[in-house]
Amino acid sequence: MDISLIKWKTKQKLKNLLISEKTKVFFLHIPKSGGTSIDKAIAKHYRHSYSRIEASPSHLAAKMLYGIDIEKGETNKLLQFREQLVIYEMFRATQYISGHVPYNPKTWEKFHQQYVYITCLRHPVKRYISNYFYNAFKESDHFKIKEDLPTFLDTPLGKQGGFEYIRYFGGISEKANYDYTSSVAIARAQDNLDKLAIVGFLENLKDFIFQFKQQTGTELKITHRRKNPINNPHIDQETMKKIEAICAPDLEVYEYAKQKFRVNSI
Repeated sequence: MDISLIKWKTKQKLKNLLISEKTKVFFLHIPKSGGTSIDKAIAKHYRHSYSRIEASPSHLAAKMLYGIDIEKGETNKLLQFREQLVIYEMFRATQYISGHVPYNPKTWEKFHQQYVYITCLRHPVKRYISNYFYNAFKESDHFKIKEDLPTFLDTPLGKQGGFEYIRYFGGISEKANYDYTSSVAIARAQDNLDKLAIVGFLENLKDFIFQFKQQTGTELKITHRRKNPINNPHIDQETMKKIEAICAPDLEVYEYAKQKFRVNSI
């Protein structure tokens, strides 16, 4: 037998052995919640079977195939497209999957016994501010924000930023005018959070690391990866109050999560 073929078969057997030992993980990554650092830390342990649903390429693919354009406020359609990419990866039995992808009840029902569902939360107001300044001052055009902060708050995307947790955990509705700020939508997001194996908090990563080791047997070393172009931006009191009002729906989800998962040090 060809020696190169023997080497290849040996390599494949070793690769399959390494992959089979890993606990499958799906990381539901909320934008600007410390997820990039977490993702990199986890990915180091899943080099042989890892799929990141990248934000920009998935948008470009959705735009080309379906005419989806986030600049026209079609972010829900984009998130649904990413859900399809996750389903594909789960049927492939990819060991570690991550991305800005919302919770999908059908996917969870099919795969929750095979995958450890995890996420990490950040205080909604801090997340909102970080998300704005990152997208306003980054070099990339993907999700680039052109408005100044006070103007942005009154835009559809500006208002949408206050219920990101509800969209991601409650799931994307097929209804065109669905109210993501309603008590029903908030309750659905809270109920779905209960189904996740790990709900961590950026403000308490030690606990997240502890839970991840309990669930998977893997100990993470998380280092800060992505820096915001603007550090400690000054925001006047009036603008801050408006941001807090916009984030009120997500604050309900966040406070619920803190109480539910007994995080008292935040």
